[in-house]
Amino acid sequence: MSHVTDEFRAGPPIGLSEVDMEPLETIERAVEIRCATGDWWTADWRGTPVAALVEEAEFPPETTHLIFETTDGYRACLDVHTALDGLLAVAIDGEPLGAAERPRLVCPGIEGIRTVKRVSEIVPATLSRGEDPEDLEVFGIGQQGDEPTTGD
Repeated sequence: MSHVTDEFRAGPPIGLSEVDMEPLETIERAVEIRCATGDWWTADWRGTPVAALVEEAEFPPETTHLIFETTDGYRACLDVHTALDGLLAVAIDGEPLGAAERPRLVCPGIEGIRTVKRVSEIVPATLSRGEDPEDLEVFGIGQQGDEPTTGD
């Protein structure tokens, strides 16, 4: 269940366990991942476009951001235009991702820390000008009062 407060929620979340992904389009795309350590690499990722899931969900037009929540408590918040260019990846360079890694959000132009693994929900959010989307994110133990069970 989503931890995003009603203050920012624009509509009901997409629970990935409730979505039949089979009929949705699957594509492959080269995406560069940049880590905070300065390391970077480009890989061919295969998965379902975020845009296909959002289209199925019919999020409200006032949605400005999408929040990707994981099974272990991490949360990444992306502006809707950036997020719609992303994939929920299940494979990298032709090899399936392990169960502990899929689906993984990959999106051109985002920092590596936001390529969260084990995405379980996509939550539409509406932020006003001046509200910081990073305030809705959780990447490690102790942030925003949440404690993810594992850190990858």
